[in-house]
Amino acid sequence: MQYQYVVSAHKASSVLASVSGAFTLPEATDLVLAKNNRIEVHTLTAATGQLRQVGGWALNGKISTLHFFHPSDRLTGCILVTSEKFQFAVLSWDAAEQRVITESTGEFTEVTGRPTTETKIVAVDPLNRVIAVYAYQGIVHLLPMDSTQDPESAWRKLLRLRGRKRPGSQQQSLGSLSIGSLATSNADTEKWPYLARAPMADGLMIPSYLQTAESNSHGREKGKEVAHTERSSDIYPIMARYIHELKVVDIQFLRGEADELPAFAVLYEDANMQRQVHVYRLGDSQGELQPISEWTSLSLEASAAKLIALPGGNVLVAGDESLSVIGPDRQPLGMSKRASAVTAWTWIDTDSYERLLLADEEGVLSLVVLQYADSRRQQQVQDLFVERLGSTAVASSLSYLDAGCVYVGSHCGDQMLVRLHTQPLPRSVVEGANQRALHMWNETANSAKILAFPLGDADKVDSQTLPNTFVETLELHENLAPLVDMCVVGIGESSNRAAGVLTTESEAHEDSESAGSVENCRPAGTQPGGNYGSVVSCSGMHNMPGLRVVRNGIGIEQLFSADISGLLGLWSLTVSQPASRDSPAMDIDTDDAQLILLVLSLVDRTLLLGWREPSGEQVDVAEVALPGWRLGEPTLAAGLTNDRRHVVQATSSALVLIDSVGWTVQAEWVPGEIGLTAISAVSVSGDQVAAAIDGSTVVYLEVHQGTLVCVGRRQLDNVVSCIDVHSWHGAAGPATHVAVGMWSVNDVCLLALPDLVTAVPALSLRMPQGLVPSASAIGLANTGQDSLPRSVLMCTLGNTPYLLAGLGDGRLHQFALSVGADGVIVREHKSIALGSGPLGLTPFVNHGLLNVFASSDHSAVLFADKHQSAHSDTRISDSSQRISKLMYANVDVLGIKRMAPIDSLGLPMSMCLAVGSQMWIGLADPVQRLHIRSYALPRWATPHRIAHSSTQGVYAVATIHSLDTGGSLTSTARESAVWERLALAERNVQQQMKTASQLHNVISATPPAEVGRFTIMDSQGMDVLASVLLLTYEMPESLCAASLKYLQRPAPNADATAKAQAAPASLANSNLGESDSTAQMLSGVFVLGTSVVLPGEDDARWGRIIICAWDATQRHMRIMSAFSVVGAVYALVPFRGMLLAAANGQLMLFGWQRRVVSAKANDTTKVCDGVMFMEDPDYELVLLCSQQTQITALSISVSGDYIIVGDIMSSASLYRYEEYVISASSGNWANGQQSGSEAAFAGQIRHRLVPVARDYSGVWTTAVASVPPPLAQNTTRLYPNIIDTEAGFLARQNATSYECAFQGVSQERFVVADAYNNIIRMARAEDRAAGDGSGVDSERLYVEARWHLGDMVNVVRQGSLVMDIPDPEFPGFFRPVLVYGTLHGAIGVIASVEDGRLGRMLDRLQINMAHLIPTPGLWDYGQWRGYSSDQRTSQAFGFLDGDLIEQFLDLSPEMQQLVFSGGSTQASGEAVAEAEHQMKSEFWASFSRVEAEGDVAVFSQMAVSDIGQREDVSLDYVVRLVESLTRLH
Repeated sequence: MQYQYVVSAHKASSVLASVSGAFTLPEATDLVLAKNNRIEVHTLTAATGQLRQVGGWALNGKISTLHFFHPSDRLTGCILVTSEKFQFAVLSWDAAEQRVITESTGEFTEVTGRPTTETKIVAVDPLNRVIAVYAYQGIVHLLPMDSTQDPESAWRKLLRLRGRKRPGSQQQSLGSLSIGSLATSNADTEKWPYLARAPMADGLMIPSYLQTAESNSHGREKGKEVAHTERSSDIYPIMARYIHELKVVDIQFLRGEADELPAFAVLYEDANMQRQVHVYRLGDSQGELQPISEWTSLSLEASAAKLIALPGGNVLVAGDESLSVIGPDRQPLGMSKRASAVTAWTWIDTDSYERLLLADEEGVLSLVVLQYADSRRQQQVQDLFVERLGSTAVASSLSYLDAGCVYVGSHCGDQMLVRLHTQPLPRSVVEGANQRALHMWNETANSAKILAFPLGDADKVDSQTLPNTFVETLELHENLAPLVDMCVVGIGESSNRAAGVLTTESEAHEDSESAGSVENCRPAGTQPGGNYGSVVSCSGMHNMPGLRVVRNGIGIEQLFSADISGLLGLWSLTVSQPASRDSPAMDIDTDDAQLILLVLSLVDRTLLLGWREPSGEQVDVAEVALPGWRLGEPTLAAGLTNDRRHVVQATSSALVLIDSVGWTVQAEWVPGEIGLTAISAVSVSGDQVAAAIDGSTVVYLEVHQGTLVCVGRRQLDNVVSCIDVHSWHGAAGPATHVAVGMWSVNDVCLLALPDLVTAVPALSLRMPQGLVPSASAIGLANTGQDSLPRSVLMCTLGNTPYLLAGLGDGRLHQFALSVGADGVIVREHKSIALGSGPLGLTPFVNHGLLNVFASSDHSAVLFADKHQSAHSDTRISDSSQRISKLMYANVDVLGIKRMAPIDSLGLPMSMCLAVGSQMWIGLADPVQRLHIRSYALPRWATPHRIAHSSTQGVYAVATIHSLDTGGSLTSTARESAVWERLALAERNVQQQMKTASQLHNVISATPPAEVGRFTIMDSQGMDVLASVLLLTYEMPESLCAASLKYLQRPAPNADATAKAQAAPASLANSNLGESDSTAQMLSGVFVLGTSVVLPGEDDARWGRIIICAWDATQRHMRIMSAFSVVGAVYALVPFRGMLLAAANGQLMLFGWQRRVVSAKANDTTKVCDGVMFMEDPDYELVLLCSQQTQITALSISVSGDYIIVGDIMSSASLYRYEEYVISASSGNWANGQQSGSEAAFAGQIRHRLVPVARDYSGVWTTAVASVPPPLAQNTTRLYPNIIDTEAGFLARQNATSYECAFQGVSQERFVVADAYNNIIRMARAEDRAAGDGSGVDSERLYVEARWHLGDMVNVVRQGSLVMDIPDPEFPGFFRPVLVYGTLHGAIGVIASVEDGRLGRMLDRLQINMAHLIPTPGLWDYGQWRGYSSDQRTSQAFGFLDGDLIEQFLDLSPEMQQLVFSGGSTQASGEAVAEAEHQMKSEFWASFSRVEAEGDVAVFSQMAVSDIGQREDVSLDYVVRLVESLTRLH
């Protein structure tokens, strides 16, 4: 079976909720964020105004609400989390182990209840007595919060029953809950949820069917589930009570007295669509909710949406236009405010409740000041005031931290940390982000040639009219949500240097005049093509829209390049040297400067380049000739001594110590002094030098008082290939060892300094027992010359000393060491393939942290993980004992031979690179896995669609601009241009829109609220090249880049010859629909699909397909053709030189076909600046054929001749493209009846779209994408060997092999995403004759896999973020094929696992991880990932959770071993196999009536198993397998 591996490249960045309080420490100011299914904990440093992330953890459920409460008997507070699947958990922080622990967990489910259509509402009593949850219409669930008593006593105390049992026999629907009281810090008393689990030592959880009576800590016998509640009485921990209100808007507990029972206010909408407030109090001994009579039914503003509890039992009601204070026995107090809906609020004063922050849907932050009466006992609000503070992103949550700092969490824009001021800020701060966004759209690199479009009224911001602002932005965190559309830009497709995308191969550099000469030139295009690289997304909306360029790896911005032939090596030296005018290096007026010297080793000589600092605004790199240097021979190594005034140059003949003052030779050492001939390998580190002489002799020298002293010498048995003498402590201390790589034996060994004695016997260089198969030595597999060590490096990354070895085949071996007085111990040994060429290792410092640059054909940067995962071994208290996890970031420049960091004040983070036959100087991005660059758009210009043209090097962006209500659409000049365009296209729309005057009347009566715009942007810096408004009421719906083939119009046979003679020579032999590779193509065009919805109508009356192109020569956008269709054009896809379009319920195929009558050649009209309407005189867009789909087609994907269409309500349908020949007999077509007149076209080719199969389940699709077929060499590997247990299961299912399970399924597979956050993989069955007895229905799509992602997928594109470098151990088994973007800003990768045995192994691993490793909240993993919709719920299968599987690498070796074994030491293998078989049989039998899924039952691992025993593999093999998967993103 082909599994699909799903992993997040960028996790969801939209903030659903945020809370603040003392969570980690009593004196800390912590911020807790909820992002989809993750929680993040940050701590505020008030002095600097910065947030420091403490950690992040994934929960097994999408977070719905987040609340913070602080019990009076605890030093720190707790967090209440609820999920979309009616689960809750109370979390707290364990300061000793630095992790989140679960205080309590459970579910609030109702069998007969109807879930609310809006989000769940949770309210917490201010006195921490009870929690109210509104998740079902008309039902409120109440949870006690007494931390000192059990649930029964807590309810009795709360309801004052005094020992009597609480009535509740009618609450039988809550029988599935399992929860104790909500506050207990003892992990041994935690209740384990849903899955049959029990706590175990070492932090693991063991399924109940693996438990014995002795191992079960709860005393239950084996096979009994732990999760189900065993009640001894009818006292329930959760109480459900009915209320009369069905459409509840908000709920808040009142701030009453401690001696009063809890009461809460309900804001609801009645049957007359009026908003009112009712108040309920927990009642008497019957436990019912009692309405408070003092509260009368008050009619409020129709848009009232928020309730805010005030002292004295009052509430503040916030609406779109007013604020109202209401309460018992008092008159309402109201005040108007600016008309905008309130999206979030937070208190500034939690003691006096006098100042309140409000955020609205326009991004305005306001301060509400409450003035109370003199009598504090009454606590009545006497007056209130509203003050506008400033603008932020549209907030989804607000959290006040401390010292005026406020966190603004947003779904529509970037997350912000702001500081409030008491005085207005300067005007420069006011204009800030708004003006930067406008400048990006108004200013261009070439202002004389590139024309910017004029802004509409909605885009203009007058800085003179901006109000004062009191808000200062301290931090800004990128947010990709809502990610509406994206395009994958290949690394060889664009010249977007600013976005980190490399140049194309066509941009070759100029040849140099002579070898070794220095000449400025463009970088060589050594990068291969391929659909991998970066993702450009349409993100943000409202007041913070923009484009985001997301790139995996590290980008290098080229500053200087030179053609230098025969470049073998390079080094960078920053020499502290007083400058003088007679300096042999170069003239400079500064008396105190540094010399940046680049040492380039060529085939037959050494070249020196350099410049002095400070150098001003421009750095002039020049060739220098310095005395003392051996420039007539290649340099093997060069380095500075510790005093930074002397240089050590190593050549094959000598080691030279050069004084930088005057550049004189101060000392020299030659191999002849010890009777040897030539130096073969050298490493220089400060005052220490290690060299290999004549291949097998190692010498160690030190710089002492201006001389080179030979301290140690050692004759080895093998030839040395590489050597390193770097210190474990960097510049903090000298090196204590020398690392040596061997040619013949292919080993790496350590020699102790200064005597160069072998460190293996004395320092115990063996692997810890049980971690690797061989622990006798550090051996590298001898697989040939290419696998020999080429570079070694000793360094400390994070807190762990590492010995790194780079091989000739691009593989890296990393040894985690423990270096101490007792010797050196190898703690961990891993290997990974970084490239396919020789690997060079160079240490460098980036932003204060040590990293390693691995140069190869596919270079990478190694760095320590800054944030260790929550699943790290927290039982190790000393952080220095934990092995720092190494991360790998790809470099976007290919073919780097050497790298040298440049220590420059003028060019920080710069480096010198040897790329092919060129030398580069470039700036590197910060070292991290993923880089995001933002490009702001004008306010209220929401990006809707984006496409990229690789031939033109430009982007096309379709945006929707919001207009002020009642405002004018455009200026007079713009309006006239709109009518002019309408007149040009009138012949296409006259059937839908009778005349332009009618449309003008509609516009005059109802001005549009939004306008559409189409823009061409340069990929170099996202500058606007041209832009044009669409028609009034016309909105962009779809966009693609295409290349259209010129097609001949079919003609009767009598005129065919004449038509062919009139056609151009290149088109004379081109027939309709032929796939002629030599046919001319209209390449590099953009196709825009639109819709027009008139006022008062719900559906689009008509739409257009517009073809336009960017003319790079004339610097304008050319509108070439427009075709009107009935309905909205929701999808466009290029197809075999033609165009597929989905318009409402029609699937259409268009072609770029010759006109019947040629248009005027000079029919050109200027629409606006930079935009020309120029119809093609010879060709036009023509409908070739169409096919009716189901309801409304939203998305299209293509695989060969097959087309998958995603419908809004009817799942997916599969169609096949066919070409057929018209028959001449009796006027009949070969595949259908036509009139006899069609006989005149006999013998010509026509097109059609034929329905093939469809999915009959009701799935609301959001995106579809085709999955490329597996590689030919992997086809047989999809069917692994059957293990004994599965063979017996297959026999009972009438299947004898894995091939039988899939013999009726072809290789056309598709991924479908639905509106319920699920991902489904479907496949069509092979064509079979009716009644062949196979039981396979060839007219339906079969479900091969389904999985709950937890986030709505808006777009899926073919491509990858990384280059697919086959791992030699797993060649071509894991292929990243799809990239998806979600509503909450996540970008993920879907990879095909084209080895059935490896897929099954990973499936077992994810089940073991889900069952045995606890996560915060302790929610059931199977329930989280199980397929869920409004029609059905089922178990997930066929998908692999990469986020969960890759956490296996973060576990300690002991935990890895326990997960790998599946806890099999607790039970026999027979019990595991029996339980696994029983669970499979029961589960898959339930699907027999829906789909033929019983055939694939053997591929879903339903129970914990011993991976080593079941799959016959070692733990080390599984670790290497998971490490290989981390390279997919």
